[in-house]
Amino acid sequence: MLHTQGTLKNICHLLAVSCGETIENKLKQDGSYEKKRFPFPEIVSSGRLEVQKLTNPTIDEFRKVLDSWQPNFVHIQGEILPNDEVGSVVWRGLRLSAAEALSELFCSTMPAAVYLELQNGTELAETLHSKGIPCVIYWKDKFSHFEASHFHNALFSVVQSSLCHTWDAFQLAHASFRLHCRRNSLVTSDSNQNIDCESGPNLLGEAPKIDVQLPGMELGEDDEGSSSSLPAIKIYDDDMYARFLVCGVASSLDTRILGPLEDGLNSLLSIEMRGSKLHNRVSAFPPPLQAASLSREVVTMRCDLSTCSSAHISLLVSGSAQTCFDDQLLENHIKNEIIENSQLVHELPNNERRAPVSEPRRSVSVACGAAVFEVCMKVPTWASQVLIYFFMVLIC
Repeated sequence: MLHTQGTLKNICHLLAVSCGETIENKLKQDGSYEKKRFPFPEIVSSGRLEVQKLTNPTIDEFRKVLDSWQPNFVHIQGEILPNDEVGSVVWRGLRLSAAEALSELFCSTMPAAVYLELQNGTELAETLHSKGIPCVIYWKDKFSHFEASHFHNALFSVVQSSLCHTWDAFQLAHASFRLHCRRNSLVTSDSNQNIDCESGPNLLGEAPKIDVQLPGMELGEDDEGSSSSLPAIKIYDDDMYARFLVCGVASSLDTRILGPLEDGLNSLLSIEMRGSKLHNRVSAFPPPLQAASLSREVVTMRCDLSTCSSAHISLLVSGSAQTCFDDQLLENHIKNEIIENSQLVHELPNNERRAPVSEPRRSVSVACGAAVFEVCMKVPTWASQVLIYFFMVLIC
């Protein structure tokens, strides 16, 4: 996770900084620990995530660890207020509420990403981003620790399990947040205050760019061989309908579910393709209906790739010989064409949906006996192969 442009790192080094008392201790002290439905999950070193924790540090202690360990991800958590909202940062009795005070924590060492789990973080996020931190995750307004705990769990689950960029991890976690919070209209267990599901976490930063220029060529050159003059490759792949079972009652199916589900699947497939590798390519014939429209300079290849999670896919690709006979350039063009130039998953328009959903099913082998209903989405054939691989891995 959290690689710089064009580089993947196998391990994400996370510095997690919290205020004086842990959330679990505060809940246990006031006797309400068992009543809370969504306590914060503990961040531990696991998978691709290596964690170092600081609790209630001094500013000097924070800077010392930051400079010596040089994490690529820093998570700063605000205090939990009596009304169960997440507040500002308080270390050793010092309230770091001003954007300048917190931004000065980052002087010589700039991580690749910072997650500000504190209220009203817009100004601070903009300050950190302007200082040179590529990705800053923040909350604009006030929010409850129930909201924070769901996004917190989703984000760090992606970091732990997936070799991906912060941009993709945020998109997937945010889709999960929208799906669960907006769909269920979560309510805190000890109050009647509804969670504002229209608000949520935000990201300052840009999606990583895929390098599709020829080695040794600078962007902006006007030479005939420059990357700007290379023809885009064409991928021949048909769409198909994929069916998904969603836990819940059928009457809840609307854009609040379909939108986040579509965005989440798009993010998941982008993660898989961004970390993919080209293993083999062989010459192939173009599709019969396309052959007549291709010039002599265009070649066709059957390309075998493995995705981030080791799912294997095969793509039929055509492009210039200069592109198709350079393995790295071909790999990058395939990634760029799939990720940058197309939306992978599409919910069906209302007029194309057959019976909108199937009847709710109940079975001990499906969702532990909970009610489920069926949703149909349009996906590329290669994407269906990746999704089938996921389900096979989960079953095994």
